[in-house]
Amino acid sequence: MAGGHPASASARLEARDALLSRLCGQSWPEGVLLDALDLSPALDVLDVGTGDGRLLRELAQRGHAGRVVGVDPTPGPGVQPASSEALPFPGASFDVVLFARVLAHLPDPARALAEARRVLRPGGQVWAAAHGPAHLRVTWATLGQSLAPGDTLPEPASTLTCPLTVTGDDARFLLGTYGKEAEVSPHLFPVQDAAQLLVWRP
Repeated sequence: MAGGHPASASARLEARDALLSRLCGQSWPEGVLLDALDLSPALDVLDVGTGDGRLLRELAQRGHAGRVVGVDPTPGPGVQPASSEALPFPGASFDVVLFARVLAHLPDPARALAEARRVLRPGGQVWAAAHGPAHLRVTWATLGQSLAPGDTLPEPASTLTCPLTVTGDDARFLLGTYGKEAEVSPHLFPVQDAAQLLVWRP
């Protein structure tokens, strides 16, 4: 992938996910996550912190027949503006509430989870997902980049891993999507690495 790196955090994340999707051969992380959850197509789903709504579009492409709603403080097209701590829905509105790579970034995760449970129907499920410790670990080690210590996550219900091959150009692009620059030694690449997602029920 060539060219400059996007300036905004959301644009950088979108660019990074686009590269990982190409390297994985499937949409990352929303496609991999939905494959693992295997949601019934009739369920009503709320995606909290959905950003540009990619997970919503993935569900629509899969022919999901239930209601699909996304909320985000800075929403993209088709996404409702809302805070995770004050969801604009009556109680018992959804069968599934998702927090895909957002729970650890919320100012008050406990309140967000309480809100998720409030809008959940009896027997419904709340799912959370976050990158695991093996996510791109080989690439960062090869680049000599230290990884910021991650949050201690609950024991995952499942660990989703997508093997991928990272070239020097890919590594340089990934660095840029994190706002970093480093010397990339071509002779150290390509490397065999993995994208990793942990999924649990909070």
